[in-house]
Amino acid sequence: MQDIARVGGVDLLPHMKTHRTPALAMMQLAHGAAGLTAATVEEVEALVEAGAERVFLAYPLVGDAKIRRVLALPEAARVRVATDSLQGARAIAARFAEQGREAELALIIDSGLHRVGVEPRDAPGLGAEIGRLDGVRLSGVMTHEGSVYGADDDAALVASADRAAALMVDTAAAISAAGTKIETVSLGASCSAREVATRPGVTEIRPGIYAFNDLGQVGLGLVDPCRCAARIEATVVSHPVPDRACIDAGSKTLSRDLPPGARPRELYPGFGVLIGLPGWRISMMSEEHGWLRWVGEGAPTPLEIGQRVQIIPNHVCTAFSSAGQSVGLRDGEVVGVWRVLARATAPLARP
Repeated sequence: MQDIARVGGVDLLPHMKTHRTPALAMMQLAHGAAGLTAATVEEVEALVEAGAERVFLAYPLVGDAKIRRVLALPEAARVRVATDSLQGARAIAARFAEQGREAELALIIDSGLHRVGVEPRDAPGLGAEIGRLDGVRLSGVMTHEGSVYGADDDAALVASADRAAALMVDTAAAISAAGTKIETVSLGASCSAREVATRPGVTEIRPGIYAFNDLGQVGLGLVDPCRCAARIEATVVSHPVPDRACIDAGSKTLSRDLPPGARPRELYPGFGVLIGLPGWRISMMSEEHGWLRWVGEGAPTPLEIGQRVQIIPNHVCTAFSSAGQSVGLRDGEVVGVWRVLARATAPLARP
């Protein structure tokens, strides 16, 4: 991915929400990343504490407590924040202006996912209003082009990625023409990063999953299963009859996420793939139970109580967050053990 960014002439800001592990984020910087992306204030704080000098909080910054936490970060750390509303921008601007400072701000654009983000047609007017506020500087636009995951085939994926890139470049140009100069055009999705990185006008990509991959990426045809670096290891704890069993990885470990998009879900039904055990499917889950059911042809492949199994998760981001710890292996040897950043690391906000 670093080579893709280099060839495309764009900055790579890997999304830390995938692994929530400062040590792994610093490795990504060492490999040439221009900065890092975060989804929560606690992730930003952890990255700055670890030594990151450029961090993008690519999520609407809403709430006075969170704004104050960003404001409390060292000024030497370049932390960019995001909004998709005038109300949000005003709140950020007011707090920063009180301290005689200016927040670097990105306007979130809805490129088709319809999750967060201003409609492109409304962006120039909103950009002009934000541009008149003291305490913020609107420097860029951003989107998560998650709608690309709905592509039915490779051609549709490329076309969808191209449309998202063109929309963002055109929107940035329209905001600039309305009087607020836009310098950064930022897109963020592992499935489309290879395409949008080479599109003229795009300046930044923020993929996260690419570092490890998961069944969503496999189902889209972007990588083979052997390129999924992160595996969940579990144990067979019950096997009362030949065609069903249970493992000690349930919804708290695997999450209930399905692969994104119709094509990956059709190819990989269930809640992850058991490596080397074709015919066995993780068909259901309780909190601490993974329900295995035999769906293969012929007699079920026997399992042993205590047998260790490896699972490629549907969504690697939730796997890291749920597990709390990752272990790095190379040629069967442990090369590192890393703690995942805990949730709610800051003191509870007082009213």
